[in-house]
Amino acid sequence: MTTANEIYINSKIITIQHAELISKWIDRLEITDEIEKAYKFQLLLRGSRDGFTPKTFHEICDNQFRTITIIKVKDSNEILGGYNPIAWESNEFDESDESDDELDEENFGTTKDSFIFSFENSVDIESYILSRVERENHATYNRSDFGPTFGICDLDLYGDTGCCNGADYEKHIRESDDIFSVEEYEVFQLVN
Repeated sequence: MTTANEIYINSKIITIQHAELISKWIDRLEITDEIEKAYKFQLLLRGSRDGFTPKTFHEICDNQFRTITIIKVKDSNEILGGYNPIAWESNEFDESDESDDELDEENFGTTKDSFIFSFENSVDIESYILSRVERENHATYNRSDFGPTFGICDLDLYGDTGCCNGADYEKHIRESDDIFSVEEYEVFQLVN
């Protein structure tokens, strides 16, 4: 049972301390501020339980608002993630479209409140990078053949691999632009 100011999370990747920090970022609080609203992180999807495919992500997470994606990078202590306050969608990719050099603008989600983050070392809560969206009209990217995607390659997940090398958020959240492998990932919906 949680009290009014207690955060609840059932995660194999992050701790209550991580969840508290993420909650402060959502509410745009300073790290030293007291938490005003306690969120319940309701687990929607866990890769090891439900699967890593984009299809599974969209079957479970489409039309879900206020979601947090948490990714454990394989063979490291690194954690990546993102907050999406708007609904995920699965727009179909049109292979007959000859303008494949250009991204279809209607596939993007628009919000000023989205952010991505990383913890270089999962046990060091202070080893984080927080990056808020700059191009609000490219906050998320919704396509059926991609998993959770923030910006154009700022944080993309497609199956059990991903990348972080875009420019729609304030800064890069990883030192490397290389494709990474996913050990585990979870998607939570925030509930007050």
